[in-house]
Amino acid sequence: MKWLRTVVSLWFGMSILAGTAAAQTLHPVDAGGGALSSPAVHGAYLYVGTGATINVWDMSDPAEPAYVGRTGASPAPGPISSLAVVGDYLYAAWSSMGMAAGITIYSLADPAHPVGAAEYDDYVDSAFFGPVGLVASGALLYLGDAQNGLFVLDTSNPTAPSVIGQASDIYAFDAMAINGTQLLTSGSSFLGGRLVYAIDVSDPTMPSVEGSAELDGGSVLRAVLTDGYAIGVGNDLLVYDTHDGANITQVYATAIEQATGAIRLGDVLYLVGDSGIQVWDFATPTAPSLIRTVAAPTFAPDQTAVTPFGPLVLTHTDRAVLLGTTDPLQPTLAAQFDVPVGVSAHAAGFDGTHAYFAEEGYGLGVADATTLAPVGRYDADLPPYLAARDMEDISVDGGRAYLAAWGYGVLIADLTNPAAPVELGRFEFPFASAIEAHGDRVYVASTTNGGIFKVLDVSNPASPQELGSILTSQTYDLTVRGNHAFLVDGANFGDGGLRIVDISNPSAPTVVGQEQSCPFASGVFVSDDGNTTYVACSSDTTFASALQVIDTTDKTQPLLLGSLALPGLPPNLTDYNDAHSVVVVGDTAYVGNEYGLDEVDVSNPAAPTWMARHDTGYVVRKVELAPDGRVFAFSSVGGVHVFAPERGDAIFADGFDG
Repeated sequence: MKWLRTVVSLWFGMSILAGTAAAQTLHPVDAGGGALSSPAVHGAYLYVGTGATINVWDMSDPAEPAYVGRTGASPAPGPISSLAVVGDYLYAAWSSMGMAAGITIYSLADPAHPVGAAEYDDYVDSAFFGPVGLVASGALLYLGDAQNGLFVLDTSNPTAPSVIGQASDIYAFDAMAINGTQLLTSGSSFLGGRLVYAIDVSDPTMPSVEGSAELDGGSVLRAVLTDGYAIGVGNDLLVYDTHDGANITQVYATAIEQATGAIRLGDVLYLVGDSGIQVWDFATPTAPSLIRTVAAPTFAPDQTAVTPFGPLVLTHTDRAVLLGTTDPLQPTLAAQFDVPVGVSAHAAGFDGTHAYFAEEGYGLGVADATTLAPVGRYDADLPPYLAARDMEDISVDGGRAYLAAWGYGVLIADLTNPAAPVELGRFEFPFASAIEAHGDRVYVASTTNGGIFKVLDVSNPASPQELGSILTSQTYDLTVRGNHAFLVDGANFGDGGLRIVDISNPSAPTVVGQEQSCPFASGVFVSDDGNTTYVACSSDTTFASALQVIDTTDKTQPLLLGSLALPGLPPNLTDYNDAHSVVVVGDTAYVGNEYGLDEVDVSNPAAPTWMARHDTGYVVRKVELAPDGRVFAFSSVGGVHVFAPERGDAIFADGFDG
């Protein structure tokens, strides 16, 4: 793997050199949010990976967790999947879409502020790799790689581990647990089921598979591994006895109210689901019994863990929930705290003091504009499933936030008190995906099953009214300049490309011009005067992904001025790269794409010039521009990466935002 990491590093190093003709204009200053890792603990500190960063809480008083900060100024090269602590070091396994992967090693000399001490990627020589799970036992670290198997690492030299053993016939590592000389691992099979492996590690230099089992049925969503038992949860509760690893046996099965997490505390088992905590008597694992269900804010649990501070649930709605177990049969809510930036923020809007994030699982997250520390949130009252609560886009205007909720439509929130936004009204429009607000008008469009563009009157936000609409194809993005709306579409349900709509009569919006050299357009940015339009093109008529510059002075006859195909990724993906989003500042376009954020010089519209790439470790679907010049790149599970102009500003220099 080292050779591939070297190639990738050289490529992104070359991206800086390539910008010598027109030097890059941004530098990274912060990162946060993204998919949740399994947590880790060192003393009184709790560590949770979100995207490419480590978040730290001081849990000295578990009833009042204190957020310390995150490693935002020095993110890992890719989304972090798991964490483990050995001595005074924190190990974080990460993977960048299979292109690069490894372990970032942090020193915990100051446990409140992890500091990157080393990168380790020499555990296997492979063209494909994917470190997924980590578990520590003494000075040994067990690493599960979904492409290459199990590796046993000796951490006697903490910043330079060495492989002392491996087993290449195991590929399921979503969960790992070690009890004595038995290591249990679990993950998805190639057919979509759940597998459990029992591995004998009595001799860590020669780990050997004792046996395995496939958890019965397609109703199991996750497996939780405990001492002597593997517990499958989903629509069923399944219990497998793993004491004899060579003969893993199902000992119990029953249908349950859906749960996607489980926590075992001795003779008590908590099943965690959208409706709360199911408390089970587990004294007899072959015959557990449901005692009660306790209401708790655990909708969409992503991670569950036993910690010294109490059972912990990390949800897809940016909540961390700590349970009190003075009486294990009557768990209580000991603490609840927010995960900064968000597990899956899709877009952002800004005012002078706050950033407002469109969050996938619940609604609106409000953060301090400078530090991105959580300030407040708005939880939309929507059906309790994630598709209905998926906030695809946001527009902030006149003290209100307008959200495009894919599963519902338009939601309007009052931002007078950012700590507690209040819903003002809503408009039903399923599959809403792009939105922009100007005064009493809201412009919103859909993508799924064919596009529709609507103009809404929100002068009475409690009762938005549709003024007019037109059919489109698949509108992925839009913006408004004066009396014209600029839409970009995919071609699966009609004409793709740029569509210019006259909205001077909002009751009768009319397409007045189209430019169709990009049949699959994803993002759009338009100059203030409306005369120059930039399109992030996923696939043009030559099947290239490109940034297009279009003259839209004459709205009825948009004219393609120039186009630049974005470079792919050597050595095997040089021609593959989709452009997804674009914003322009001066003569520089910032283009979100499959591999990060690219800078393109557009001073000569007829010949845009590629300048540099900022690697984010995951696909950048959306790019937003803050009022102070910072550029926010939204990379889904990889989190939000923040860049500032090269002139720099001291207030953005500290990645910890306490």
